[in-house]
Amino acid sequence: MIPGRPTKPWSIARGALLAAALWARGAAAQPGPDGGRAEPDPIALNDSPELPDDGPTFSTSTVAHPPVDEPLPTRPHAVTGTTRPVRARMFGRSDDRAEHERLVAALRVRRRRNPAEPEQLELPGMPDAWFFRPRVGGRARVFVYLHARGADPRENCARFAPLVTARGWLVCPQGPGMRGDGHRVWNNNATLAHNYTMASLDALYRRFPRRVRRNDNVVMGFSEGAFVAMQTGLMEPVVFPRWVIFAAHDGYVGMNTELYPAARRALRRVYLLTGVGDGIVERTRRAAALMRRERLGRVELRILDGAGHQLPPNFAPVVRRALTWVTANR
Repeated sequence: MIPGRPTKPWSIARGALLAAALWARGAAAQPGPDGGRAEPDPIALNDSPELPDDGPTFSTSTVAHPPVDEPLPTRPHAVTGTTRPVRARMFGRSDDRAEHERLVAALRVRRRRNPAEPEQLELPGMPDAWFFRPRVGGRARVFVYLHARGADPRENCARFAPLVTARGWLVCPQGPGMRGDGHRVWNNNATLAHNYTMASLDALYRRFPRRVRRNDNVVMGFSEGAFVAMQTGLMEPVVFPRWVIFAAHDGYVGMNTELYPAARRALRRVYLLTGVGDGIVERTRRAAALMRRERLGRVELRILDGAGHQLPPNFAPVVRRALTWVTANR
């Protein structure tokens, strides 16, 4: 300040700003903890929630990006005077659908690589069916197994697969009633069982058109599954002229006699199997007698000693014999 001359307020303010700028430059030039140039705190420069409204803010550095394991910011912030767009959106139905498609595709690939696990056959508007591919080449016969009441179709399918896949496809539709833990029931609804069976066969044919037979296939069923299997066989005798029925009942085949003429022309072989301790063993004998009397295919009846209303633990030889007999051409 020059003595004798008045001091102007604007010159004092300019001097204060100049001194502050020089101090900031010197502080920035000082080495940091690692020997390099010290960087201003990005949070203090850009993320403070209490920025003043009476003047601009200045930044000489770039805001650091968050680590890859942290979410991106959900609001824009200053980066050298520009605004970075927010990279986040709400999860919607399209995302949910895409995830489902990716999951189903991944499960299919995994199951194809493991022949001991069944694959899933998607059926629009009805429960999906399980299936196993054949271990034989060419256009193979389809074996459809209809489960008992309260059974697990997936587990049943896996039990029969080693025996059936040596001869053809194994398809296991699921009943409409659900009991939890994968257990299903048919609710004694033979019409639905027929529809599910034919839809499964059609879906399998569309997926493997050169490897699936449309006719001369085998329908199998146990207990409640025996009822709906015999009804399905009567409704579709050309598609299913061969049956393997566990715990059959004459009432299962004694109804719908108007279907007998077509069935009489098409049915070829029927194998009835039950245990001597089964409560309906006499009804199984009556079913065999009825089918022979009505000339509904060639009927074979076998009563297992020491068995009841269930498959014995060593059922493999028994079922293998039934499959060999029912698929014979003579």
